[in-house]
Amino acid sequence: MDTFAGITADLPLTAVGVVIWVVAVSVAFSFYIPVLRATSRPAGPARKALAPTAPSPFAIEDLAATDPGHAPFLAEPAAPVLTLVEPTAASEPVALAPASPPDDFSVLIVDDNAINRHVLELILDSVGVAHVSVENGLEAVQAMEACPHQAVLMDLQMPVMDGFEATRRIRALQSQRGDTPSSIIVVSANCLQEHVAAGREAGADRHLAKPISVAALIGELAACAGAAQLAA
Repeated sequence: MDTFAGITADLPLTAVGVVIWVVAVSVAFSFYIPVLRATSRPAGPARKALAPTAPSPFAIEDLAATDPGHAPFLAEPAAPVLTLVEPTAASEPVALAPASPPDDFSVLIVDDNAINRHVLELILDSVGVAHVSVENGLEAVQAMEACPHQAVLMDLQMPVMDGFEATRRIRALQSQRGDTPSSIIVVSANCLQEHVAAGREAGADRHLAKPISVAALIGELAACAGAAQLAA
């Protein structure tokens, strides 16, 4: 006490107060700092931050199912729908005879060139005349044997059987069966006088030169027996 009294006697009163305040603060921090460290320490070990990963396909599907608003952004473009067609039975062979009754006027087109046949078919279609097309003279004879046609547009130069031989066989067939002779009109680029004479000798009635005139063809057919719709 004597020492402390000696110190206080020598120091001013204000300095004594500052010394006491500093001692008190030091004691307080030395007590509370360990407590603060203990309370602020995490309960478990620190967790390492993970980088975000892309959602799995299952998460995307769940999101589209639970939130319809996301569906348009997640939906894939619709794949084209393929319809399987069952194979059908093989079609029957095309008959050479025309679909119209035998007593109706019909024309048999005989030409080995598909374009020529198509042109003649278009002309006959435009005037409403039934027709059947074949590719050579042998098929022409078979067609006339199956069903007589009132007129035949006959090409001359063809494989298998030419127009001259086909005309002779058709005339022989009609004579044998007693059928009314058809009008056989040669339609050929071979239009010299010798070709016309050879066609007449084989049994042809008339001769048209290629390229043909539509008006000339219709006129020749209109002169045939039974072509009432063309004569009108």
